[in-house]
Amino acid sequence: MLLSIPEEAGGMLLPELDGFFAGLVVSPEMIPPGEWLPHVWGANGTKVFETLEEVQRLTDLVMRHYNDVAQSLTPPGDYAPLYDEDKTTGEIMWELWVTGFEQAMRLRPDTWEQIVQSGDEEAAACVNMMLALHAIAEGQSDLPKKSIRELTEQAPDLIPNLVVTINGWTKGRTAPAPFPAWAAANRREAPFRGAKTGRNDPCPCGSGRKYKRCCGAN
Repeated sequence: MLLSIPEEAGGMLLPELDGFFAGLVVSPEMIPPGEWLPHVWGANGTKVFETLEEVQRLTDLVMRHYNDVAQSLTPPGDYAPLYDEDKTTGEIMWELWVTGFEQAMRLRPDTWEQIVQSGDEEAAACVNMMLALHAIAEGQSDLPKKSIRELTEQAPDLIPNLVVTINGWTKGRTAPAPFPAWAAANRREAPFRGAKTGRNDPCPCGSGRKYKRCCGAN
């Protein structure tokens, strides 16, 4: 899917995108696509795309994957993260996934702090563990080397349990308006659908400008 994004865009790879979407779906506050799409495309945004049709096609694919993640986290969904795998050793490389999840957390850091301060020890521990895994992935962990080795080995199996537990906290509380995360994730239909962009609609690239004054100007 995202392999179609030109390399110079600097956009997310699939495991990173998958983690990013998991973080968005279980976030205490739902974040609209216009805000997070630019993070998917990368630093150079949609400037590297040749046509609007290419932007629209990839936007539809991105939204489809978001919907898939949201559905897998809606009971009785069976959530499973997408990891990279070393083709030579068979080792599961979970680090990109965690990097994506942490990027979603950074969009609403105060709301994630609400989980830590909620009094729910299990949910708070899961958030802190996700941050600990990210620190390991970035080579910035202060944990003892033995603990780092153990968590590195356990991470592929640990991550889905962390996500499901955080998701349970998000859906089990009364979420504040606007954009309650549990409302979108509990819909039977897909939360977001790609549609043909009108000239006065917001541009699907996430720039915030009208389509006719952005990608539609070409």
